[in-house]
Amino acid sequence: MAAILTLCGAESGFAQDVKGERLRVGEHSSKIGAPSPRMAGRWTFVGQLTNPGDTLWAFATDNLKEQNVLVRDGGTFQFTTELEEAKEYYFLTPSLIRGEGGGGYSFLVTAVPGEVLQADGFCDKDKPAEGLTYSGTSFYQYYTEAIIAGKQVADSGDAQAAINFVKAHPDCESSLTLVGAVGCYAPDRLEELLALLSPDIRSGRLSAYIDKQIADAKAYRQQKEMEGKTLPMGSMAPDFTLNDLNGQPLTLSSLRGKIVVLDFWGSWCGWCIKGFPEMKKYYEKYKDRMEILGMDCNDTDAKWKKAVADNQLPWLHVFVPRGSTVPTDYLIQAFPTKIILDTDGKVLMTIVGEAPKFYEVLDEMFK
Repeated sequence: MAAILTLCGAESGFAQDVKGERLRVGEHSSKIGAPSPRMAGRWTFVGQLTNPGDTLWAFATDNLKEQNVLVRDGGTFQFTTELEEAKEYYFLTPSLIRGEGGGGYSFLVTAVPGEVLQADGFCDKDKPAEGLTYSGTSFYQYYTEAIIAGKQVADSGDAQAAINFVKAHPDCESSLTLVGAVGCYAPDRLEELLALLSPDIRSGRLSAYIDKQIADAKAYRQQKEMEGKTLPMGSMAPDFTLNDLNGQPLTLSSLRGKIVVLDFWGSWCGWCIKGFPEMKKYYEKYKDRMEILGMDCNDTDAKWKKAVADNQLPWLHVFVPRGSTVPTDYLIQAFPTKIILDTDGKVLMTIVGEAPKFYEVLDEMFK
């Protein structure tokens, strides 16, 4: 149940997608960019899980930098971090992010500076965090009930469960976690829900958190609208210049004359890493007739370079910094995504995910 908070669509597991921009919502939303009370402080998350495994990985959803959380005998754990603002944190087993089978699971919780959250129960890989019960300091009053209401909104597309919860708890900060769920799955009732929040809650210490949920909800809806969309076959691939492994600029158009495969990936993407052995075989097979250009996204420079070295990837690579328009220009929605360009730089095909079809296409092209 903890998966339905502000990161819409995350209930299916670890999200490997792209994010969008902010949104203003009428008079009931706090003003974006307006000053808000300082939120910096320590957040602590403790719990006892009945099926924990040895380790959990913690990810802040806005930077994807993992932190290990040791789970002690008996399933107890404690995670502490310093925060500047409220945000979502993913907790998941390493097997899940690596794309391995087995009993991996994940859950998403709201982290608030100065607060303590406790979670107890069982995590099911097919129903992430459905068995968890939450308690803690002031923000987490009625938190479990808010999560249940959010899940009902996500499952049904009907905001009534969230509306009823906020009506009953207009002064409770856990009501704020429902802004994202309604914004994602029932946006026509978002203004109604915001109007039910008390003025002190709406304009208080978490006003910026409300704005972020509204922005994330807009990004989610935009992403859903883009699903299945790819660059048209025969269209000219948008040109770009990005830095290579040596810090030197590399321009896409400089590679014309060969078939070029743009491989959008990240060191954090399990399926991307799993596909490298087969990619290396095909690169060796066709490297005299094609070039692969690795497009590392949502990463750090150090982790990108380490992943290239660890996996011994022999093709060209560039780093796509956060904020770059390149993923948006290429309609990237998931990782890995491979886009095949002809010798003139025009789009031949886009293949999303690690699929045998990519290699079948190469064999057909070069037979």
